[in-house]
Amino acid sequence: MKKKLRLSLIVLLIVFSLLISSTVLAQEEDRFGGTLNTAFQMSVAHLDTDNSTDSMISAMMNHVYEGLFEFDENLNLTPHLAASYEIKENGLVYDVKLREDVRMHNGELMDADDVVASFRRWLEINNGGQLVAPHFDEIEKLDQYNIRFKFEEVYAPFLNILASPVSNQKFVVRAEEVIDEFGTDVIDRHVGTGPYKYEEWVPDQKLVLTRFEDYTPSPREGSFFAGERIPYLDKIVFNFIPDAQVRVSGVQTGQFHFAEEVPRDQYQIFKMDQNIKNVIIYPDRMSMLIFNNAEAPFDNKYARQAIAYALDFEELGYAMIGDPQFWRLESALHEKGNPWHVSDAGAGIYGVYDPEKAKQLLERAGYDGQPLVILSGQDNQMERQGAIAIQDQLEKIGIDVELQLFDRPTVVERRAKKEGWHMHLSPFIKVVPDPQIHQGWTGTNKWITNWDSKDSRQMDQIFAEMLREVDYEQRYKIVERMQAELWDSVPYFNILDYSRLHIRRTELKNFQAGWQPFFWNT
Repeated sequence: MKKKLRLSLIVLLIVFSLLISSTVLAQEEDRFGGTLNTAFQMSVAHLDTDNSTDSMISAMMNHVYEGLFEFDENLNLTPHLAASYEIKENGLVYDVKLREDVRMHNGELMDADDVVASFRRWLEINNGGQLVAPHFDEIEKLDQYNIRFKFEEVYAPFLNILASPVSNQKFVVRAEEVIDEFGTDVIDRHVGTGPYKYEEWVPDQKLVLTRFEDYTPSPREGSFFAGERIPYLDKIVFNFIPDAQVRVSGVQTGQFHFAEEVPRDQYQIFKMDQNIKNVIIYPDRMSMLIFNNAEAPFDNKYARQAIAYALDFEELGYAMIGDPQFWRLESALHEKGNPWHVSDAGAGIYGVYDPEKAKQLLERAGYDGQPLVILSGQDNQMERQGAIAIQDQLEKIGIDVELQLFDRPTVVERRAKKEGWHMHLSPFIKVVPDPQIHQGWTGTNKWITNWDSKDSRQMDQIFAEMLREVDYEQRYKIVERMQAELWDSVPYFNILDYSRLHIRRTELKNFQAGWQPFFWNT
């Protein structure tokens, strides 16, 4: 009798465990499927992250391409397509072992040939690659799944730059066959390793990605860009909707499941809607004013300093962003809590509103009263309203300002030229894991600044010291010098930090807010 009872209990336990397992499996299967419709505010010129500084391209194509290394939510560097790595010869050699199970969108397994081809292209044309190139020796394929990176001199931030979330810096792996086809030209056939693959791009309308059925996720726990990425969705559609109210109404009616950068003054309205969740990003963006240092009067640093004194940053905050819960005055390039934050950056100039001093500095710079052109985007509230407010403040002290507002692709094209503009207002990502990353747009002729002077070469020297220093305390002192030089020479400056407001439908589950929106594990 006892044996029968014991046997019955065992059978019941087995049946119960099978029921639980099947229920869990069914629940997991129920999470798969559906089309996610998103509303992004700006279109893009193309989809090649190596060939553009447009962060919108990075945000979308992060679903298609992956890096050897990625950052988790705490900015910890994590191997991703790399299985492991070893640093040798006092930092001159990096040996990287690749994961051997990674399938690419063309059906082939990713191997060292894909990585070597991708890296050589990145080294030649990507902003991050160009930071690395002067110090790099060679990349060597050891075997099908092992690679060696060799440097001519120590380059401390190498892995951080490979994984940088900043646009036009991150290294991603593309299929060798595509690189053989396009070389350094803009790629329009996309073969990566990501959880979603390219299906269709209609310029100025939409980008469509579909689930990659043979995707092989990282074995590590998912955390932001690092670790496991599960493609639950059948399809992701990035719709380009410049009109903010159309993005909002689309989420309200259920046409869109997610909308980026919606009006912050409607925060309370969204909060009362049971079908909508507010998504506030922090830390998020810097509102950066960039000077064309090649064009008079801004080829003189005193003219650049003058603009900082001529602007009331707090007034600009209300004009650009509005509700102060979404913005804060901040002079440093790194957010508070970041180990590289410099609390007294810009002391004596940042936030010091002194129009009379501004006039004196303009006179010292030899400013002749010529009209100054502000180039900015018309599709983004911060860029549009900020440019209008800057024009208003400068005209109050007698500076003639011409405002040029365009769509995003036109702005990106025009700001790349050395003439035709004097100032440009642009969002910069705030979350930067290594200060060396700022070298990509800070120094002689970096990014769009056209900065070329003894001051820019002094900045180059500061970054040269920074890249060789591995001790944190000593490196932090170099970062302090970098920010002091930045605020003395002001090739560009941060007006304030701000948070974007996104909204999502409540049926969009497990969405994680980040500096760039992503939809794996969602």
